[in-house]
Amino acid sequence: MKTHSVAKALRLLADILEARPDLDISELGKLFGPSSELDTGQVAVNLKTLHSLSKIGRKEWLKLIADYGFQIDVKPRDSSRNIMGKLLNYLDANPEAVDTLKRKAKETFEKPSALSRALDILLEGT
Repeated sequence: MKTHSVAKALRLLADILEARPDLDISELGKLFGPSSELDTGQVAVNLKTLHSLSKIGRKEWLKLIADYGFQIDVKPRDSSRNIMGKLLNYLDANPEAVDTLKRKAKETFEKPSALSRALDILLEGT
């Protein structure tokens, strides 16, 4: 690579950085988001967890939603998998609910259910 190419690339990088929020250099990784590379081992673990979650009954999903106070509209005819999908969409739209779920799943004075522990595993890294 030649010096003029490097200069051109640096100008482009400067333009991109100036167009973004002004962050400390230590937070630069957050600016561009997580890596797009998939860890196949972690994907396999998460798929196994999702598979296990798909077998959980409707009543247990409703209990979890009620216990955490999540505002999810569940219809009488919704299947357990529909409820699971609604819960995952709710968590995606409400980051504070994810924090609540993580916090309660790790509390030591209350034994978390297997369901909340499984959801915590899936939400790890979010």
